[in-house]
Amino acid sequence: MPRAPLPWVLLPFLALPSLAHAADLQPLQLTGLDPELAANVRAHLSLESMSAAQRTRVSETRLSYLVRAAPDEVRQGLEPFGYYDAVVTPEVIRDGDKVTVRLAVVPGEPVRVRALDVGVSAPGVDDELVVQRLVNFSPRVGEIFHSGLYEVNKAGIARALGEHGYFDAELRTHRVNVTRADHAADIALSWDSGERYRLGAVTFEGQQLRAGVLDPLVPWQSGEPFDQLRLLELQQSLVDTDFFSGINLQPEPEKAIDHVVPVTVTLVPAKRSVYNLGLRYGTDSGAGINARLERRWLNDRGHKLLLDLNIAQFKSNFTAQYKIPAFRWLDGWLTYSASLREEEIVDLKTQTVDVAVNRSGRWRGWNLLAGLNYKRERADSFINDQHDYYTVVFPSVWGQWKTGDDVNTPRRALGLTVEARAGSASLGSDVDFLQMRAEGRWIRGLGIDNRLLLRGELGTTVVDDFTRLPPSLRFYAGGDHSVRGYGYKEIGTVDGELFGGKHLVVASAEFEHMFTPVWGAAVFVDAGDAFDGNFDAHIGFGAGLRWRSPVGPVRIDIASDVSEDDPGLRLHISVGPDL
Repeated sequence: MPRAPLPWVLLPFLALPSLAHAADLQPLQLTGLDPELAANVRAHLSLESMSAAQRTRVSETRLSYLVRAAPDEVRQGLEPFGYYDAVVTPEVIRDGDKVTVRLAVVPGEPVRVRALDVGVSAPGVDDELVVQRLVNFSPRVGEIFHSGLYEVNKAGIARALGEHGYFDAELRTHRVNVTRADHAADIALSWDSGERYRLGAVTFEGQQLRAGVLDPLVPWQSGEPFDQLRLLELQQSLVDTDFFSGINLQPEPEKAIDHVVPVTVTLVPAKRSVYNLGLRYGTDSGAGINARLERRWLNDRGHKLLLDLNIAQFKSNFTAQYKIPAFRWLDGWLTYSASLREEEIVDLKTQTVDVAVNRSGRWRGWNLLAGLNYKRERADSFINDQHDYYTVVFPSVWGQWKTGDDVNTPRRALGLTVEARAGSASLGSDVDFLQMRAEGRWIRGLGIDNRLLLRGELGTTVVDDFTRLPPSLRFYAGGDHSVRGYGYKEIGTVDGELFGGKHLVVASAEFEHMFTPVWGAAVFVDAGDAFDGNFDAHIGFGAGLRWRSPVGPVRIDIASDVSEDDPGLRLHISVGPDL
C-alpha cells in the first residue's frame, strides 16, 4: 500500500488550531464621525462587507488582514467629503471567542476650495438656464471640497446645455488639483457650448386618428429655440387626451438641417372602450352601484362618448357626454352633456334634468371650464306634500388650480376651486341671479407620520326672489365633505324645513397621525352655516380611522354636532383623494 508524503498527512491537523481559534466578529464600533461620513466609511470597509454567517467564524489570519486594511479603507471613504489626512487608530477587543473591532477616527482638517473657474462659451453663456446652473455651482470658494457635490453640479451644467439644445457642447477643461499640504482644491471647468439647436416639425407615428388632429397640441412653432420643457408639455397634453397607452417623444438632432431638430412621437393606442361596474358606499349617498362606459375615441377625429350611471339610496344620476377635441386653443374639449339626477336630502326630494354645452381648457396651471346650462327641476316636500317646478338658463365659468407631491395622500399640497354662474329671465330663467363660490384646501406634513389638513369654502348669491332659485343651486352645509356631525346638506333649514341659504361659510381643521404606512387616525373640528341673514356657526367635532387602501384613502369618522342643544353622534364614511 503506498504511503502518503508526511506534509499531506499532517495538513488536516495543522488546520485544526486555526479553526479552533476562529473569532466571532461583533458589530464594528466606529467613533469620531458624523452619521453621513460614517455611512460612507462603512460602505468602504471590508469589515462591514461580510455576511452574518461569515462573521461567526473569522480566522485569525483573515481578521488580521481586515484590521490592517481598515485605515486605508476609512481614508477612501472620507476623501469624497474632502478629508485627505484622516488618522485612524484600530483596536481589537477580545472577550473569549467574541472579537470587537473599534476604529477611532480623527478626520483632520478638510480640503477647501481655493480657486473656482467654471465657465461656458458663447452663445451658451447667455442662456438663462445655463447661467442659473453656473451661478449656483457648488462647492464654492471657501467651502469643503465634496467630490460627489462637484460631480452633481458638473453634470447639472451639462444637463442644462442638453435641455436647451446645445447638442454640440464639449467639455474642454475639467481639472481638480488638490494640494494636501495646503488643504486646498483648485477647480477648473469650461465648456464650448456650440450653437443652440431649434425645434422643428413633429411626426406622429402609430396614431389611430386622422392626420392633423393632434397637430394643435404641439406647443411650438418650427424654428423656436430648443427647450426640453416644450417636449414635456407635448407629452403631458398627449397623456391628457387618454387616447394612448404608450407615448415616446424622440428629438433627432442627428437629422437636423441648419440646426432645426425634427421630433418623432411614437404612439401606442390605448384600449378603445373601458367598462366599469362596481359597488359604492358613502354616508352622503348610501349604498349603491356604478356602471360606466367610456368610448375613448368614436372615430378618427377623436370624438369621445361617456355614459355614467349611479344608483344609490339617496342620490342617483345618469349622465351622457359627447366630447369633441378643441385643441387649437388651451388644449381643451367641446362637450355636450345631458344628465338626469334624483336626490333626497332631509325632507326634500329633487328630480333634475341638466343640459349643457361646455368648453374646457388649461391656462397657466388652471383647469378651466365655461359653459351654457339649462336646468329643469322638480322639488317635492315631504312635510307639506308640495310640488314645485323650476327652470333656469345660465352661463357659468369654473376654474381649478392645485399642486401637490402626491395624488391621493399629499404631504405638501394646495388647491383652489372657483365658480361663478349668472341666470337671466331674458335667457328663459324663472329668476335673475348671480352666484359665486370658492373652495380652498391646504395640506402640510408635520414630521414623518403627521399631517395637518385645512379646508375652507365660501359662497354667496345675489337674487331678488330666492324662492324661485332651484334647490340644487342653493347653498347647504353638512355631510362627509362639509361639516361632519351633521347629515348631508342638513344645515340650511328654516323653521324645521330644508330651504337652503343664499350664503355659505365652511371651515375645517384636521390633524392626522399614521401608526403604520397604511393605518392611522385623525381628530378634526368642522364649522359652517348656509344662511340668508346672520351667520350661526354649526360645529362638528370628532375622530376617525384612516386607511390608505389599494383603491384610495378611506376615512371612517365619528362626529358630534356639539353646537346643538342635544348633541348626537354620526358616522361618516368617505373614499377618495385628499385634494
